[in-house]
Amino acid sequence: MKSKYHRLFASGTKEGKFWPAFTDILATLLLVILLILVTLLFTKQVEISDKEGKIEAQEQQIEALIGFREGVIDDLSAAFREQGVEVEVDPNSGAIKFDSDLLFDYDKAVLRPEFKQQLQNIIPIYASVLFHEENREMVDSIIIEGHTDSDGSYMYNLELSQQRAFSIVSYILSDEFGDFPNKEALRQKIAAIGRSESEPIIENGSENKSKSRRVELKFRIAMSEEMENVFKDISKEEQ
Repeated sequence: MKSKYHRLFASGTKEGKFWPAFTDILATLLLVILLILVTLLFTKQVEISDKEGKIEAQEQQIEALIGFREGVIDDLSAAFREQGVEVEVDPNSGAIKFDSDLLFDYDKAVLRPEFKQQLQNIIPIYASVLFHEENREMVDSIIIEGHTDSDGSYMYNLELSQQRAFSIVSYILSDEFGDFPNKEALRQKIAAIGRSESEPIIENGSENKSKSRRVELKFRIAMSEEMENVFKDISKEEQ
């Protein structure tokens, strides 16, 4: 009898020793898990703070770039107005658009004399604003961009639009055009690009072929590739 109770007592004693040990282990595991969760939460919070800081910095850069662009556009409009030169500067992009039908004969890339005179009036003023000491460091490039309508093949139109843009750049930089302040600075930044029929002017759901045939004079702001993509998205939303 004593032996039986002794065994039961001994068994209970062993289990009593086991359960406190198990709860200690469990408590330790819970503590470790809690520390891991706290660490993860802290890390996540740091990441969120870093992202918020980057977003804030990016927003400030965007605001600065938009402000710069708007300032240049205002300066261009004011400069042309003061010089009595009638030209329309796009209030969103800063682009100046020329009707190709007025610049070139049909299917040709040779500049008409009357358009040469128009360039003589526009380009020196345009360059004086873009290469003013307050702006020149922020100007990445100046683009002469040729566009066609959708008549004909894409490749034919690409070649024609490129030739027309090149004709304008060649004339601006030629001796025939003459010298003007900032001509050398313009030489370092200007480029001729043909867009073929890739950017038509759409009105009332269809292409306005007359307006699609055009040449655009535009400037680009110096910025990182990431910022340039953000800026393009903003420009699309504004149009």
